[in-house]
Order: sequence, then structure tokens, then C-alpha cells
Amino acid sequence: MSDHLTRSDSGPSQSPDHTPAESDLTEVVHARFDASDDSVVVAVVETVATVVDRDPLELPPLFESVDTEALETLVRSSPRNRETSLEVTFSYMDCPVTVSARGDVVVEVPGR
Repeated sequence: MSDHLTRSDSGPSQSPDHTPAESDLTEVVHARFDASDDSVVVAVVETVATVVDRDPLELPPLFESVDTEALETLVRSSPRNRETSLEVTFSYMDCPVTVSARGDVVVEVPGR
């Protein structure tokens, strides 16, 4: 997995004359991985561990939240272009997680 993690605030799309309230924003952590070489499972666990500030080895197995074999197969077998990229969303450690075949893991930070 890439060592590149980014944090950002995102929220629902707003019209130019509407400024979202702080409560409308969701903090997310974004990580990249090589969908053809890197383990999707490792990328998810490492990113969520960063979000919840725990060692990845302390987290429960990802297979308790999602079918990890199916996740790996879906991500690896899907096209990797921007227009048609597959995305899978599930919850792990009370964090919404979205994984894309483009090599993105996006984890929402809980508790905001």
C-alpha cells in the first residue's frame, strides 16, 4: 500500500450561496493502493487503524465485517478507469469504508 494518507472534510454538494454547517462536514482519510499488486484487505485494515488510532494487529479480522475473498476478487477483476470503476462500501470498526477498483480506500472518521 502507498504510504500516502490524506485527511479531508467533505460533505454533501452545496449550492454556491449555501455554506455547509460544521455538522454537515465529514472528515475522511483517503489512502491509495495498487489494485493489481497490493492486498485490498491490508490497505483497508491499515487505513482504518490510522483512523481509530490503533495498531492494525489489534483490530478484529476484516472478514468479520465483509467477505474479504469477494472484496479482493471484485476489486482485482474490475476495470480501473474513472468512468466505470467499481466501488464497495461497508462498515468496519464503526467506520464507513469505501474501496474502489481504482485503488482508493476512503474511511470516514467516526464521532463527529
